[in-house]
Amino acid sequence: MKMSGFRKKLYLTMVICLSVVLVLAGCGSKQSGSANNGNTGNSKKTENEASGNPTAGSGGVLRLAFSNGPVNIGNMPQARTIEEVIVGGAALETLTRFDSSGNFVPWLAEKWEQDVEGKAITYTLKQGVKFHDGTDFNAEAVKWNLDQLLAVEKREFSNLASAEVIDEHTVKLNLKSWDSTMIETVTNFLWIMSPTSFEKLGKDAFSKQPVGTGPFVMDSFEQDVVIKYKKNEEYWQAGKPYLDGLEFHIIKDPMIASATFQTGDVDGLLLAPSNTVRELEKEAVIVRLESGLGAGASGFITDSANPKSPFADVRVRKAMGHAIDSEAITKSLFGDTVLNTNQWGLSTSWSYNPEVEGQPYNPEKAKQLLEEAGYPNGFKTKLIGGSGDSDRLTAVQAYLKEVGIDAQIEMVEFGKYKDLTGAEANWEGIITYNFRGDADLALYMSRNFAPGGPLYANNVFQPEDVTRLLQEARTAPDQDTKIKISHELQKLVYDEYALAYPQFVTTSPAIFKPYVKDTGINETYMTFFRPEDAKIEK
Repeated sequence: MKMSGFRKKLYLTMVICLSVVLVLAGCGSKQSGSANNGNTGNSKKTENEASGNPTAGSGGVLRLAFSNGPVNIGNMPQARTIEEVIVGGAALETLTRFDSSGNFVPWLAEKWEQDVEGKAITYTLKQGVKFHDGTDFNAEAVKWNLDQLLAVEKREFSNLASAEVIDEHTVKLNLKSWDSTMIETVTNFLWIMSPTSFEKLGKDAFSKQPVGTGPFVMDSFEQDVVIKYKKNEEYWQAGKPYLDGLEFHIIKDPMIASATFQTGDVDGLLLAPSNTVRELEKEAVIVRLESGLGAGASGFITDSANPKSPFADVRVRKAMGHAIDSEAITKSLFGDTVLNTNQWGLSTSWSYNPEVEGQPYNPEKAKQLLEEAGYPNGFKTKLIGGSGDSDRLTAVQAYLKEVGIDAQIEMVEFGKYKDLTGAEANWEGIITYNFRGDADLALYMSRNFAPGGPLYANNVFQPEDVTRLLQEARTAPDQDTKIKISHELQKLVYDEYALAYPQFVTTSPAIFKPYVKDTGINETYMTFFRPEDAKIEK
């Protein structure tokens, strides 16, 4: 099929822009020299020192870099960002983890039993595990951690009535009603902190000095510069961790980050932008999160709950989707660092419904729907997003204009974006839609499409059948029932009501030197890795 005039212009423009960026990136690398820039404190190094492996036979120090500096890596009930959870995960652990298929597997808990009729989940804990401060990991500690989540009214635990200690190594979660999402909630959000150290240090100090059961112990925290861990010599898994230390460097400028990687002053870049991936992919190992589990996802959402908005009409919402060539935009801007989707999550997810059609690119269909809805000449609206979305918004604006929708771009700062899309969400027109590509719709989709949802929900039309199915998915007695309900939800939300227009799920690429092995990063879930297994092999 031939490209429209606009699509040709979009493609050529983006190719040219990409070429300029890559040239500049190459220049930036050459100009950076040793690329220390105050981030690593290193100058000339021997080959072993540059690899983080100072002496033959030692575990070495693995140095990873982020562009955004975490603020809170210890007080996990208050953690906000992916970076915070990943960095905190070197010291803190969970009762269960995800395997490569997204299933739950034991970790600090040896097993668990679900009692649907009794509305309870009972965990049997691993014995002989100690916190970094020498105190025991036991049922009392798990109960204390659950109580902290209840105290801060963590939304994901709103259905937890109480935590009950059965014996030293058995803890029972009593639910207000049966909740099929609780196992995933516990896996994702219950990071076990030492009650003794938390009470001693206080929540503010603990946020910079996590004390858990993990393979690494906090060494130092220098905000927006570097966070250093040393090996936990008393780790509960004999012979692990293999590394002597683990460092997370904060390098905000992507060109400096790339140069720092090329000179060997860091061993890996996490959550790398697409331009950096393109620049380094021939000389490094690129690991992408192919499952999409826990990853960020994005698209657009409209003010469909506003009766005065054109988007209160489902035909207009569908017209918006048909007007946009999402695959052309994402391929030009992000390459293979994102995966396109027309619904919540990717085809690897058990809740993915292959029968969902969404709104594939069809500008003639878009024009027809607009005419049927009473907008034969289109209308004016807003297109809102943050500064990092300017290129994507410009492309979407042009596509919308081709069908008669005159969307004026409004760039907003992060604080205002949070206000516009939070619990009291109230924006006009179209806004960028950021969500998680997780499988459990009952846990995550309800944030956006259920009454009282904390993100976007206040400004989005809430059909009764969607609300009902979200509740039914949460109380499903078994996985087969939950899968069936989830597939129905996908059809309703994206085909029937077009409540949002998802575009892609990020693969959150990680870039490693070839000698970095077995980190577990991007193997199972976005925020989980295996620091105890990571190695430097040269």
